[in-house]
Amino acid sequence: MITPLNTLPADLSITLPTGETIRHILLGSPGGIRQTIHLLHNLKYVEPSQWSPLIEIPDNQLILTPNQGDVISILMKRL
Repeated sequence: MITPLNTLPADLSITLPTGETIRHILLGSPGGIRQTIHLLHNLKYVEPSQWSPLIEIPDNQLILTPNQGDVISILMKRL
């Protein structure tokens, strides 16, 4: 079950385990992914160099349902 954003605690550091590794996956057009990577950098969340290169999605080998021409980029960040 996904928790609605308006019910999250104000201080997330209280509820997240220290040192937990989370995975971010961006799925969308190459331009949209690049724009999001730069937005996260401007927010001082992560350096663009920490993302993987854009990865083409092979036919029928991804459980997510991509749109035509979508790619993914993956980031693993230790909290």
